[in-house]
Amino acid sequence: MRKFFFVLLASATLVLKGHSQDSTFFYSAQVAAAGSTSGVPFWLYANQNATIPDKGSFLAGRASFHRLYNVNNPRFLQWSGGVELAAYANKKSSVFFTDLFIAGKAGPVELSIGQRKDFVGLGDSLLTMGSVAMSLNYRPYPKIQLSTPKYVNLIPGSDFFSFKLSYSDGILGSGNIHYGNVTSVPEIYLHQKSVYLKLGGSHHKLNLFAGFNHQAMWGGEEKIFTGGLKTSAAYEYVVFGKPWGNSRVGNHFGTIDVAAEWKGKAWNLFLYRQTIYEDGSLSNLSSVADGLSGLRFKRKKRLGSDQAFQFNTVLLEFLYTKNQGGAVFDFASGIFGKDNYFNHYVYAQGWSYRGRGLGTPMLPPQNTIRENLTIEPTAFTANNKVIAYHLAAEASWKRLNFLFKGSYSQNFGTYEHEIAPYLSQTSLLLKVETPLSARNNDLLSLSLASDFGQLYPRNMAVMIGWKKSGFIR
Repeated sequence: MRKFFFVLLASATLVLKGHSQDSTFFYSAQVAAAGSTSGVPFWLYANQNATIPDKGSFLAGRASFHRLYNVNNPRFLQWSGGVELAAYANKKSSVFFTDLFIAGKAGPVELSIGQRKDFVGLGDSLLTMGSVAMSLNYRPYPKIQLSTPKYVNLIPGSDFFSFKLSYSDGILGSGNIHYGNVTSVPEIYLHQKSVYLKLGGSHHKLNLFAGFNHQAMWGGEEKIFTGGLKTSAAYEYVVFGKPWGNSRVGNHFGTIDVAAEWKGKAWNLFLYRQTIYEDGSLSNLSSVADGLSGLRFKRKKRLGSDQAFQFNTVLLEFLYTKNQGGAVFDFASGIFGKDNYFNHYVYAQGWSYRGRGLGTPMLPPQNTIRENLTIEPTAFTANNKVIAYHLAAEASWKRLNFLFKGSYSQNFGTYEHEIAPYLSQTSLLLKVETPLSARNNDLLSLSLASDFGQLYPRNMAVMIGWKKSGFIR
């Protein structure tokens, strides 16, 4: 896999050199230093693509270089690529690529090879708790993806009815197995696809959205199970969600999404819902109560920098994951409740990659919560029955920008290891940022974060950061 990365990076570099005369390049570099208690506060590391550690004080940095599609160029064939190197130093230091990809686009259709930051689902991306199924919480993994990055018109010359889709297959590497004939397999894969429809065009006040995403972690079936499916056959079962052996092949997880956007004179309102489905729960909608709901208010045009304090974006979200198809799991009657989100009876890593959850960080890995709450080591999370409330905002005053995130959750453990009464948890983040130059491409930031409650240790941190970014043409 390392050879693949280096070949990909070398290829992208050669292409960049050969086409720089008509390209749009974007660069970014940032460093941050934080002093914290034994644990890093939740909203300092969550939804950061694993670039911030979850333990101790640290020094972190990122540097990136991307070639973007030229929106002003009408060419049918275009290409893009990107490299971002992330590193942090503390008791457990790490250096890795978040972005390392090359992509080509034919009209609205893109083929991408490599790894890049991404999330799936209808919702906010900056202030959110995190998309339920695939958020910005995990470190990107290598994949091949065919997609339409933007909505494509179904009727030529009219944007009233449009669609967006994606189809990808990726590699997660080797993994431990805690049920079956072997204790590990050399390769685990992640299949992903999504389809979204949009009703209403850019000039309409109201836009409606609907669609779904489907993900499945799989691999090693022939080794794990006696009489297990070979790789080619297993892939077919994974893609179509076909039942096998009174279950599904792999660990399936996804959401059915709906949303509505109202474009007002001064503010845009965005209302969305991501409803969870797990293995087998889609057919009878047994987990329809579970999911993420959100309402976002976003200012259409910011006021001048000499104006008084102003809110630019305000987000309210509610997450509920307590139902999980009900409290009954019975093969004989065909009732398959206790979905046990983010844990899996075969793959020890559960719904995660390199220790970080693929979906919402509100269902945390065991190594981040209080030690007395942990359960068997074969489970990824000890807490997947959650009720959570989230308030976030982005604001400005003169040349200062503010970002606030605050969440309160009630945590009930799992069906097999219930916590009664529930444990309360509050996590807060306040970030203040100011430009150091007139071009606003040189930013200095100060972040204050804390956790207080019964789920996480009492964590506090102060982080100072610097970021420089811009375009090279």
